[in-house]
Order: sequence, then C-alpha cells, then structure tokens
Amino acid sequence: MTRFRLLRRWLAPAAVAVAALGVAACGRPTGTKPTNTTTAPVAIGGSLYPPAAAAVVVAQAAGPEPIVASQGLVQFDETITLSAEVDGKLELVATPIEEAVKLNLPSAKDPDRLIGHPRKADWKHVRVVDGDVVKQGQVLASLDNSQASLEKDALVASADAAKKALDQSEGSLKEYANVVDRFDRLPKESVSELEKVRYRIEYVQAKVTNARLFQEYVKLNGDMAKAVDRKQRHDILSPFDGKVVRVLRQRGVVVKAGEPILEVQNTGRFRVEAKVSQEVAFELETKLPLPVSVEPVRVVRPEPYTASHRQEVTGLAVFSATVGGKSRPVVVSASADGTAKVWDATGETKTQHALLHPSGTAVRCVAATARGESRVVATGDSNGRIRLWDVSDLSQLPTRPMHELEEGHGQGVGAMAFSADGQYLATAAGRDVFVWDATGKKKKYTLPADHRDDVKAVHFTPQATLVTVCRDKAIRVWTLGTTGANLLRTIDHRSGAVDVLGVSADGGRVLFDLNAGRIDMVSLNDTTVTGSLLNTGSGQRFSGLALFGPDGKQVLTGAGDADARGELQLWAVSESGRGAEQKRLATPDRTAVTCAAFSPDPAHRFVAVGTQSGSVHFWTLPAGEQLALPGKLVSVSHPDQTTAVLRVEVENPGGKLDAQLQDRGTARLVIDRAAKTLPPGPMPAVPAPAPGKIDLPRVVDPIAGK
Repeated sequence: MTRFRLLRRWLAPAAVAVAALGVAACGRPTGTKPTNTTTAPVAIGGSLYPPAAAAVVVAQAAGPEPIVASQGLVQFDETITLSAEVDGKLELVATPIEEAVKLNLPSAKDPDRLIGHPRKADWKHVRVVDGDVVKQGQVLASLDNSQASLEKDALVASADAAKKALDQSEGSLKEYANVVDRFDRLPKESVSELEKVRYRIEYVQAKVTNARLFQEYVKLNGDMAKAVDRKQRHDILSPFDGKVVRVLRQRGVVVKAGEPILEVQNTGRFRVEAKVSQEVAFELETKLPLPVSVEPVRVVRPEPYTASHRQEVTGLAVFSATVGGKSRPVVVSASADGTAKVWDATGETKTQHALLHPSGTAVRCVAATARGESRVVATGDSNGRIRLWDVSDLSQLPTRPMHELEEGHGQGVGAMAFSADGQYLATAAGRDVFVWDATGKKKKYTLPADHRDDVKAVHFTPQATLVTVCRDKAIRVWTLGTTGANLLRTIDHRSGAVDVLGVSADGGRVLFDLNAGRIDMVSLNDTTVTGSLLNTGSGQRFSGLALFGPDGKQVLTGAGDADARGELQLWAVSESGRGAEQKRLATPDRTAVTCAAFSPDPAHRFVAVGTQSGSVHFWTLPAGEQLALPGKLVSVSHPDQTTAVLRVEVENPGGKLDAQLQDRGTARLVIDRAAKTLPPGPMPAVPAPAPGKIDLPRVVDPIAGK
C-alpha cells in the first residue's frame, strides 16, 4: 500500500508536466484572444494618445518549412601558385589602371591602391593584395621587361623594313612579269630574241630576290613573335576568375624562373558540406539531385571606432541630433560602472560625455527620445530610480539630471521605452511595469499584475498599446488608457531562448522565439505568422536579443552557442516569408553581447552593440538584398549514427559573390521540401530567387558620417 501511494505521488506531478509539455509543443502562437488573462477588464478612460490605424501585415505563405543548414562549410577545390616564367626583377604586383577600370574591379576606385610604374611614373597601376577579386587574363604582377621590350621593338622595326622591301620587290616582279608577257604577245620581228632573254633572266632574278626577301620577312616575324612572347612572359596573368589568396613576393625583389609570386583560387566552382539530422537526410536522399539555395555567410568586424565603459554595458539607445544644421545620430550607453555615456559617434571630435549617477549605483537601462528641438535621455538604475536628462545641446551636456522621478521602483529597473512622441515613458522592474507622463514627470499608473516573472522588454506602438516581453514565456499586448491599462492579448508558449524581443516601428509585428532555432514575426493584430528566421540544423542558436531595424526590413539577432556568444546575425526580411541572413557581426575576441540598438537616421545607417567587457562597437548596415547562388545537392553521407552530411555543388560563373565567398568559410543551405528532382546536367547559371524584394537605403559610413 505504501509503495502504491508513493507511486501515485510521483505520477501526479509527472502527468501535469507531460500535459504542460504538450501545450508548449504546439509552439506556433495562434488565436486572437488572450490565453492566460488573470485580470478582468476595467475602465481605463480614453486612449492614452491618439491611436494610429492597425499596420497592414501579410501572413506567411502556406507550405512546408524549408530545410536550413546554417553552418555549411565552403570548399574551393582549385588553388594554384603562379610562378615567374623568366628570371628578372619583380617591378610590380599590380594591375594597369586602364585594365582595372575595364574589368570594373572594386580596387580601381580606391585611391590608396593607386601607384606609379618604377620606370615611367605616368603609368598608373592598382596594387594587388590578399583577398582581391580577379578576372581571367588580368595582369597581377610584372617583371622588368625593358630588355625584352628593346628586343621586341628592334625586331618590329626590322620586320617593318623587311615588309617594305618585300612590297617593293613584289612591285618590281609584277612589272617584269608584265614586260615578259607583252614581249610574248608581240610579233617576233618587233623584239629581238636577245632582248627577250635578257628580260626573262631579270624576271627570274627578281623572283629569286623576292623569295629571299619573303624568307627574311617570315623569319623576322617569327623572331618578333618570340620576342613578344618573351615580353609577355614577364607579366603574370590570372588563369581564371577567382581571388588572390596570398601575395608571396613584393615589388623590387629579384626572382628566378619558377619561383612563386602569388596564390590564386578559382571561385567559379565550389562545394558546400553541411551536417543535418539523420531524419532530414532520409527525407532528402531519395530525391537526389535537388536544387539548393546557397547563401554565403560573411563574418565582419566592427568599425575602427570603439567606445568603452569600465564594466558591462547594460543598455543602448540612439537618437538624432542637429549639429551645425545637419542631422546625425548620437549614441547613449548605460553601464554597471554607474555612468550613462553620450557618444557623438559620427562627429569629427568623437565627443564622449558621462551622465554621472550616485556612487555605487549601476545603471541598468536607458532610453532616448526627440521631441521637436528637445532631446531627453531616461536612465534606470539598480536602486529602482529613474532619471531624466536634457541632452538637447551637445555642446553643453548636463552634469546632473533635469529631474529624478519621485516614485521609483522597489528594485532595479530592467527595461524602459519612450512613446513615439516622447510624452510617455514605460519602465519595468521585476514583474512591475509603470507608465509615466514624461513631460509632467509623474507616474500615471501601474499595469495590472499579470506578469508571472521579470519583464525584459517594453515597447509602445502607434496603436496606443504597450507590448511587454516577460520571462514567463509570454508576450502581452496592453491597451493604454488615460487612467489605466487592460490586457488586450497574450501570445504565449515562447521557448524563452531570447530575453529581449523587438516590435516593428509601425506596431504591426513582434518577434517571437518559437524555439532556439526559429524566430517568427507575428502580427500583433491577430497573432498570425508573417515570416520566420531559421537557424535549424547544425549551427547557430538564437539567444539574448532579437530587434527590428527602424524600417522593419532588417532584424538583428544574438547567438546562443558558447563559441558564438560574440556573434550577431543581421537578417533581411520581406513583408512575408523567410528572412535571409545578410551578415554575421563579430565582436573583437568574441566578447559576449549584452545589448544593441539601431540608428534611426536613414542617412547614417548603423547598429551599435554593447558587450560584457564594457566596449561599444559599431557596424555599417549593408544595403540591398542578400544574394544567393543556385546549388545542386548531389550526395548524402552518413559518417555516424546521429548525423548526416549533405554535399552541394555550386557553379559560380563570373565570380558572383566573390567578396562574400571564402575557402573554409560558411554558407547557409536552404532546401525547399516541395522541390522536384533535377534533371541531369549543371545548374542554370542564374541567381536563386531572393525571399522578397528588399529596397534598403544607401549605406553611409557611421563613423565618418559620409
């Protein structure tokens, strides 16, 4: 009996856990009604501010999810060493500027790469360096060919003279032939036989002379061709479209024939190998060969300019300021070192100003707003205090806050946000969320106690709602009134892999972490899914943060793998459909990322990122859509019992995406589950379809501001 009771005591909670797991496994947010509302609606007065019309969003197209392998290994099979063909002095490792312009090489537009010829300064060349994209037949290096040029020029002159002599000889030969022909047609008595014989002898002699001159001309042409070849052997040409792997010799050294000068890599054809689960492999290997979209992944380092704190960066905000009649963004960073620093990151002086807080107080979060000519920064600290700072005049930044809100939180402030007009401020500390009148500097009300864990992010929308992201794995949408707020909708069953989830500026979509390998873009109106970011298969895992860019066409996500904590993924997203990864942003030394913010200024498009070490880094945002190449899945191997390896072959004619492709680099493989088996033969040499038309503004250097 005792044993039975113990079994019952164990089975009851286990059954509850299994039931909860079944609910969580449904995964995708659905429905338009709150699923965990605990407070009945109450009178909240009129709308807190005039609500905008609901944003128009398009539901994601129906169909099976594609298979995505995020960590494909790019491998180029042809890398060769270009060696000197003759002895001589290496004059240049460069391409003539005219040739570089004709081939439309990026290096032709870089004035720092332009150099003169050592013997003739007016001959301009473009230096060749490691990583350069090159075209077939392009001159990559040149040895001193002055002696070969003299020999060639002398032979050219001799050949020209021989040609003139041959032409004259052929003219004389024709005249002799005409005379002999006339003699043969004249009556015998009109010309003596002696005269005819003399002209025939001279005609034969002219033939002999012409044959000798022709022989000399042919010989000189042969010698001239050899001289031209000897001269051309002083130039080292690219045998194919590709890129320079390494420059092995520098200008000015003397080399022997056969000594290596450069290594080049053929990027016209490559393969990608990626690991997937055995289940996925069994699904694919019966359909081979299959079309694959190959998206090269390039890890990029930040801009040279770096800001820093003494301790971890806890929050970032970017606002636009007008300086000298020109608008430019200003970065504000909060830190556990007790400061919130204002960074004039795009100005010439790179001004850094600290908004000092009481000693021993860590600043936990920051928000900024622009109202007309005024600029206000709000900071929340570890003691629950909220301070407002007037930063309208960048030349006269404050040493003390303009106001400290009287009623703070009972614990450290973890998140805050201004409304679009800057009139209202929302702050979160633990489970509590306060709404403040930022202009009147007083608290309006507290949100109902529906949060069951700490609130990690708050967002105002143009529709007069507030979105809160909570660690209880739910996103809540609140209707904001003048005297209170009501819970409008709950979107739950998040995985909780990402703490900070963003909302699009138009209030139409929220990012939803379905699991560690997938983030959905969910409509705030009816919770339908409008698009997805996929990191399925072996590779990255979402963690930390996921934020919309100011135009809603880009998303920045953090990584969760231990060896990728210092990486973020930048995605291009369309109004509906799967997002395409554009770049991976890597912090120096892979320092863990703690926060990030986009610049709202379309003329200065960048993202700022804070790290655990206290540094703040900047990346210019790329323009245009992420390109892809069509590949062919040709084989599936099974190296062990748990994983399989996909092998994809890619034709890359003309060196498309050369700047993004690197041997041993990374590429994402995207396979449409509904794709049909390919016929025999190579893939069509056309780019794979993009996920949607993405019209992004021009990239502007955030540091130089130009």
